[in-house]
Amino acid sequence: MKVYWLSIFLIFTLQLPSFSQINHSEDQQFFNYLYNFQFFEASKVISNIDSTEESGRYNFLKSHYMRWYYLPMHQQEEDILNAYNEYLEATDVENDKKGLNHLYVNSALLKAEFNYNQGNYYKAFQQGAKVYNIVKNNLEEQPEQQELLFLSGLYHYFYHYYRSENPLYEPMMWFFKEGNKVVGLRWLQEVAKGESIAKTEALIYLSHINLRLENKPDSAYKYARMLHRLYPNNLKFYELLIESNLAKNKESELVAELIQELIAADKIYFKKYGITYNAVEKSKFGEGIRSEKIKIVKKALDYIRNNDGGQHLSSLLYYTLFELTGDKEYLNLKKDFENYNYVLTGYPVE
Repeated sequence: MKVYWLSIFLIFTLQLPSFSQINHSEDQQFFNYLYNFQFFEASKVISNIDSTEESGRYNFLKSHYMRWYYLPMHQQEEDILNAYNEYLEATDVENDKKGLNHLYVNSALLKAEFNYNQGNYYKAFQQGAKVYNIVKNNLEEQPEQQELLFLSGLYHYFYHYYRSENPLYEPMMWFFKEGNKVVGLRWLQEVAKGESIAKTEALIYLSHINLRLENKPDSAYKYARMLHRLYPNNLKFYELLIESNLAKNKESELVAELIQELIAADKIYFKKYGITYNAVEKSKFGEGIRSEKIKIVKKALDYIRNNDGGQHLSSLLYYTLFELTGDKEYLNLKKDFENYNYVLTGYPVE
C-alpha cells in the first residue's frame, strides 16, 4: 500500500516542472540562451559567476545547464549523473516562509526528478513533499505570483486528469486536495500570456496537454508555434510543433525542414525523433508507392530498437504501419507501447 500511495504522489509532483528564480538580469539572459540551445553563450554566463561567493546561484545555473545539455539526463553515463547530482545537492536552500522561494522549489523538483529516475523513490518523495506542501495552500484563491499560479494550475489539471483517466487511483485520492481541470487550464493560460520566467514552461505544458491528453491538435499547435518563435533553435521544442502539425494532418514546409534538422543532429536522442517523424510524414504526404512507405517505417523502427528503444516513438510507428497495411497485429503492438491516446495513435478528435 505504501508503494502504491507513493507512486500516486510522485505522479503529481513529477508533473510540476522546475522554473527559475531570476535575481540577476544575467540569469534571465542565461535562460534565454539555454532555452534556445545556445550552450556556449549560456556557459559564459556561468563562468562569470564567483562559485565561492555565489555558490547557490552558481550551482543552480550549472544544474539547469547540465539538465538541458545532456538530454535526457537519466540516460547519461555515471560520471555525468554524479556530477549533476553534486550540483543539485549543493543548491540546497531553505524556503522563505513569507512567500515562494523559487530556488527552493527548483531544487526540490530537480532532486525529485533525478532520484525518481535513479530508482531512489523515498528520496524523490521527500523532495516532492516540499513542493506539495506549498501548492496545496494555493489552490482556492488565484495566486498573484506567476510562478505559483503556474504550479497550482498544473496541480489542478493533473489532479483531475489522473482521477478521471486512472480509476485505480480513485481510492487513494482522498489524500490530496481537490483539483479542477478548467481552473488549471485557465491559470496556465494566464501564465502563458504574461512575461514571467514561468511563461516558457506554461507554453510547453499547454502544448503537451492539448496535444496528447486533450487531443486538441489545433490548440497544441498554437502554443508550440509560440514556443518555436521564442526559441527557434530548441530541438526539444520541435517535438511538439511537428507532432501537433502531423496530428492536424496538414503538410508543412516548416515541419519538413525541422524534421531534417532533427535527423542531422549530432545526438542520437534527437535523430530518433527526426527519423520517426520523417517516416510518419512520408506515410501521410509522400508520393511513393505504399510498399516503399512501409519500408521507410520499418527502417525507422529498426533504428529505434537499435538505439535504446523508445515507447512513444515506437507507438507512432506501429500505428503508422497499421494505417498502411491494415494488419491488426501492428495495432496490438501499438497498444503495448503507447503512452498517449491521441490522433497520432489512432484516437479521433471529438
